[in-house]
Amino acid sequence: MFQAQHDQHIEEHHHHYPAAPTHGWLGPVPHSVRVPLAAELVSALRDRSELRDILFRAISDGPGGLVHVLQGMAGCGKTALARHVFTEAVQAGEVIGLWVDASSASSLHAFMLGVAADRGATPAELEAAHNRVRPVADLVWDYLDRSPETWLLVFDNADEPRLLQEGNWLRRSPRGTVLVTTRDSSSELWQDKLPHQVGVLPLEAAAQVLLDLAPDAGRPEDFERLAQRLDRHPLALALAGRHLRRQLLERWTVSDYLDRLPDDPSELLDKAAQPTEDHTRIRFSTTWQLSLDVLARQDLPDALTMLRLLACFAPMPAPLPLTLLAPAALDSTALSRLDPPLTGERADAVLQGLISTSLVSLIDVPGDRGHRPVLSLQTHGLLLDTVSGQIPSGTLGDLLLCAIALLDGALSDRPDSQDLRLIAPHALAVLRRSRAETAGTHTSRAALELVRRLRDLHYERGEFTPALELATHAADFSATMFNSYSTEAVDDRYALGRTHTGAGRFAEAEAQLRAVLTTRENEFGRDDPRTLDAAHALGIALYGLGQWAEDEQLLRHVLAGRESLLGPYDPDTLDVCAGLADALGEQGHWEEAEALARTTVERSAASLGERHARTVVNRLTHAWAVAGREAWDRAEPLARRTLQDAEQVFGPHHPRTLAACHLLATVLRQLSLWTEAETLLRAVAQARETVLGSTHSHTLSSLTDLAAVLADAGRAAEAEPLAVKAHEGYVRTLGPEHPRTERSRTVLTTVRAALPAPHTPEKNTP
Repeated sequence: MFQAQHDQHIEEHHHHYPAAPTHGWLGPVPHSVRVPLAAELVSALRDRSELRDILFRAISDGPGGLVHVLQGMAGCGKTALARHVFTEAVQAGEVIGLWVDASSASSLHAFMLGVAADRGATPAELEAAHNRVRPVADLVWDYLDRSPETWLLVFDNADEPRLLQEGNWLRRSPRGTVLVTTRDSSSELWQDKLPHQVGVLPLEAAAQVLLDLAPDAGRPEDFERLAQRLDRHPLALALAGRHLRRQLLERWTVSDYLDRLPDDPSELLDKAAQPTEDHTRIRFSTTWQLSLDVLARQDLPDALTMLRLLACFAPMPAPLPLTLLAPAALDSTALSRLDPPLTGERADAVLQGLISTSLVSLIDVPGDRGHRPVLSLQTHGLLLDTVSGQIPSGTLGDLLLCAIALLDGALSDRPDSQDLRLIAPHALAVLRRSRAETAGTHTSRAALELVRRLRDLHYERGEFTPALELATHAADFSATMFNSYSTEAVDDRYALGRTHTGAGRFAEAEAQLRAVLTTRENEFGRDDPRTLDAAHALGIALYGLGQWAEDEQLLRHVLAGRESLLGPYDPDTLDVCAGLADALGEQGHWEEAEALARTTVERSAASLGERHARTVVNRLTHAWAVAGREAWDRAEPLARRTLQDAEQVFGPHHPRTLAACHLLATVLRQLSLWTEAETLLRAVAQARETVLGSTHSHTLSSLTDLAAVLADAGRAAEAEPLAVKAHEGYVRTLGPEHPRTERSRTVLTTVRAALPAPHTPEKNTP
C-alpha cells in the first residue's frame, strides 16, 4: 500500500512487439546466431598468433576454402580462439558471423534453423522443412549458398561429430568459411577438412595469462612456477588468475596459491567460477566429464575405469608404453572386478575412444640406440590429478595394485635400459599416489617394493642418475611409512648412500653412510654382515673423497669380518680385496696393491669363472695396479683383455667398460701411442658425459687425461680448453685440495707451459 502526498499524474505507455516464433516443432529458439554463445575472454589470447593468422587469412582470401577444425583436449581454448577470430573478423567488416552450438542434436537443429532464418528463410519454408517436405540441412545451406554477404559459420563444441554427419549439416560453400571446434581428433568426418591442434600454452605465454589477470600477485618467476604447476592448461590458468584477482578479504600472492594448491587442484580452481557458471565447460572439476559422457553414449562406460587406471601413472611428458596395456596384461589384474569392469577384450575400443576425445594422446617415443620407436600414451597432468582425486575411496587401492602389477610385469628378467627409463616415472607416480590414506598399507608397500626393484636394476647397470632419483624417493617414503630408525628405512638410506657414490656425489654419500654405519653398529654390532656392508660402502665413498688412509682402515676391518663369516672366495670378500688394493695403490703402496689384486683375480676366476662380471672388475683392478707400478709392457695386454671382457659382459657404455677403456688409453699414452690413446679418451669422455654427467669425477678425469695426451702429442693449444674445463669442474665438485683437483692443476700447468710464446713484433730501430 502506497500513500501519495500530492496529486499524481500517471501516464501509461503500451509497447507492442511481433510475437517470436513459438511453433512447437522449432524446439528451443536461440537468442541469437550472430553472437558467440561462449564466455568472454578473461585475458588477452596468448600464443595463438600463428593459428589466428591462418584463420584470418582463410577468411580474407575469400570463401569456399577448406573447413577448418580446431581440435584439442577440454579447456585448451578452442572456443576462445574461435570467438576471437569470429569477433575480429566481424568487427573488421570482412564477414557476417554465424554461431552454432553443436553440442547436442536439439541445439544443432535449432541453431541451424536460426541460421536459415537469419539468411532469409520464411516461416513457411521453415515449417515445410519441419514437415519433411524439404530436407532441413538443404534449406539451411541453400540460403547460405545464396547469402548476399560472405559469412563465417562456427560450429562450436562439436564433440560428437556423428551429429553433424547424420544431419549432413557440415558442408562447404562458395559464400563463406566454416570453423569447427571439437574434442574429437579422429573422426572420419575430418578427413577432408583442415585440422588445427590446440594444446597447452608454452611456459612464457602461460605465465603471461596469469600476469594479465593478477599483475600484482607476484614476481615473474612466481607466475612461471604456478603456470608450470598447472601444466600450462588455459582453463586452469584463467581460473587461477581470476581467483587471485578477485580475492577481497584475504589477498593471496602466487606463492600463497601454490602453497594451498592440493594434489587435486580442481576444487580450488572451481572457486574462481562465477556463482552463475554451472556449465560443466566452465568448471574445471567437470570439464572432463563431458568427454566421458560422450563415450558412455557410445557404449564405452569402461572408459572411466581406463582413465582412472591411467590416473595412477605419470602425466605427460612421461610416455606410457602402449604394450603395458596389452589385453593379456590387463586380464592378469583385478580390473575386470571394478565398477565399471574393464577387460582386455574391451581395452582397444576404450583406448580408441579416449584418444578420439583428446583425453589421451598417442605418440611415438624415439627409441634408444638400436631400438625402434615406442608407441606410447600421454595424458595431461591436471586431468590425471583431477580424475585421481575423484576416485572412490574403496577403489583407489585396487587400481594402484593393478597399475603396480602392470609395471612389474613389464620388467623382464633382464630388462634393457629403455624399458627401465620408460617405466621409472610411472613407478614414482604410483608411489606418490599410494600416500593417500585410502590406498592402504598393502598398496603402499607394493609401490615401494617396485621402486626399490627399479632402483637396484638401474644401479646394477651403472645408470646412477635415474637410480639416484628412485633411491631418494624410496628413502623419503620409507622414512614416512615406517620410522626413520626402522630397519627398512635404514636399508633404504644405505642404498641411497651407495647410489650417491655411484653418481659421484661423495660428500652426500659419506654423510648418509656414516649415519647408517652408526645405526647398524648400535643395533647389530660391529661385526654383523649388515654393519660390514655399511662400512664397505662408506669406504668406497671415502675413496672418492681422496681419504684413502681411512678407506684402507675400514676395508681391512671389513675384509677380516667377511673372511671370517663368508670365507676368502666369497664374491663379497673378493670385492673388499679389490677395493683395498685400490686404496693401497692410491697411497703409493703399489707392490702390495698388485699382489693383493693378483690374488683376488685368481680366486675370483677359480670360484666364479673367467668371464664372470666380478672377475672382470677384479681384473681391471689388477691391470690398474700393474700400470701403477709403471710396468707398461705388462699392463697393456692386461688392459686390452680387460676391455674386451668388459664390453662383452657389461656392454660398451657401462661405467666399468668405460673405466677399462680409460685405463688402456692411460697405458697407451705412456707407450707414446698417442693417436689410439686420443681416440679412446674422446670416446670415453663423450660416453661418460652422457651416462654420468659433465661434472662427474670420472668424466673430468677423462678430460684431464685427454688434455695430457694432446699436450704430449704437441697439440697444447687444443689441450688447454679441455684442461681448464676439467680443473674448474674438479674445483667445483671436489674442492681445490682434492688429489684429483691437484692432478688436474698439474696437467693444466704443463699444458700452458707447452703453449707457444705469444708473438711480439720487433720494434723498428732508428
